[in-house]
Amino acid sequence: MKKLMTLVLSLFVLAAFAQQRESEGPKRLMKVDKELSCPSFVMQPVDGTTLTANHLIENILGEDILSYNLINFQGTEGIDASAGIFTGGINAGISIESGIVLSSGFIANAIGPNISSGISGVLNLPGDSDLNNLIPQSTLDATILEFEFVPTFDQIFIQFVFGSDEYNEYVGSGFNDVFGFFLNGVNIALTPGTEDPITINTINLGLNSDLYINNDPFHSDLTEPIYCTEMDGFTTVLVVEGAVIPGETNTIKLAIADAGDRVLDSWVFIGAEGFTGIIPDPDPDPDPTPVPLGHWSLIVGMGLILLFTFLRLRRIL
Repeated sequence: MKKLMTLVLSLFVLAAFAQQRESEGPKRLMKVDKELSCPSFVMQPVDGTTLTANHLIENILGEDILSYNLINFQGTEGIDASAGIFTGGINAGISIESGIVLSSGFIANAIGPNISSGISGVLNLPGDSDLNNLIPQSTLDATILEFEFVPTFDQIFIQFVFGSDEYNEYVGSGFNDVFGFFLNGVNIALTPGTEDPITINTINLGLNSDLYINNDPFHSDLTEPIYCTEMDGFTTVLVVEGAVIPGETNTIKLAIADAGDRVLDSWVFIGAEGFTGIIPDPDPDPDPTPVPLGHWSLIVGMGLILLFTFLRLRRIL
């Protein structure tokens, strides 16, 4: 009876806190330095015609995958899509140039610079039972891409970045947004060196901070956002692996969802051709620093000087 009362009380407190989060709304920077603008972080949304769930699968499969078959896609499409293809990730700071993105909200909300302490795209979708098993909370607004594939190898490697606008203020709370890569029914997206799923509570400023990149000027010692993305925080490039049966049909479910309520978005970015039997570079750019737009004039100017010098030398010689 005591356990039941404790559970009911916890759910009541969480619901009350969620209502408060919705009523308070996000804080915003009143002024954004144009120097923070950077080369475009582009999101192409799933729309059901020019870009479909099948296109997402094809984007991330390496050449050593013999075939695939879509099992299930749950997500929104169009302007408010929760899944799509991204490009420009290097300049945005996430250290993966292109691939697919899945979100518990709108993928377009990840585009920077970071001017809001919290951004939310409500999908009005159900959660996911497999994700529910990873955390104490129930999930909502799940985006799911599930498919079969036949590999030529026996070990698969997946390269990705997880980010969220739940950082940093809701770390340790019940709003523990989560994602999973369920390979043949088992989640392989684990915090390195542990059996814990990757959530805002397992990788953050205080825990596994070497795997975390802070971009939150609202709830940390940063005075302004560093990277050209709305995400308040995100992981370094992570690589997970799992055993597969070569020449046979294997299944994987990629899923991400809100936890506790539908407020504040999270994203997972998976590298193009990131499903491979070859171990990728686990950290291609350990300290990503996007080139501010204001520096492009200097870069172009230096290029013109070098070109002019080269042409003059040719005339002299």
